[in-house]
Amino acid sequence: MKIEKLNENKLKITLDSNDLKTRNIDLKSFISNTPESQDLFWDIMQDAEKEFGFNVDESMVYVEAHVNPTGNFTLTITKSNQNTKAMPKPKEKSKNFKLKRKEESESLDNSVFEFTSIDNLRSFSKIANEDDFSNTSLYEYNKNYYLYVEKCFDNTILEYSNKMYNKSLCMAKIEEYGKTIIPNDALNQIKSNLR
Repeated sequence: MKIEKLNENKLKITLDSNDLKTRNIDLKSFISNTPESQDLFWDIMQDAEKEFGFNVDESMVYVEAHVNPTGNFTLTITKSNQNTKAMPKPKEKSKNFKLKRKEESESLDNSVFEFTSIDNLRSFSKIANEDDFSNTSLYEYNKNYYLYVEKCFDNTILEYSNKMYNKSLCMAKIEEYGKTIIPNDALNQIKSNLR
């Protein structure tokens, strides 16, 4: 685990898969706000307070989470002191604390989205509006499904999948070691098969 202080109100924490494994936490449970992931979050906050004096007791905290293709998990934690309620202290281990995803501000065009199960992909395709996605292709690699999207106008896809942030590297690996399931118009074909 690596903690970096970006400024007085912002931290960057990098966790690798070993950091999560040592606490018996997988990526899904971390994002799902399990008690184990809350404990890890508060331990990180205690370390940040000891090392950098980064105290969140009187602050609203925003957590932005990203996973990169190498498996590292990056949290950007920003605190705001304006018109906020006090955060519960770490020893309270509040059950009401929620990690909320910040809406993606960057473009989702020309992106690859990883679905960890076919059920997640099917669930998303049921609610997806075909007009919001164009030129989609579906691949399988290492028991996960990857949807390439040329144009994307709907960020609800992020509720069912992970955006792969190094698209070129990801696609090179998938094309070399994975297999193409649906080369063109993948999202529409999946929706049609569910009807």
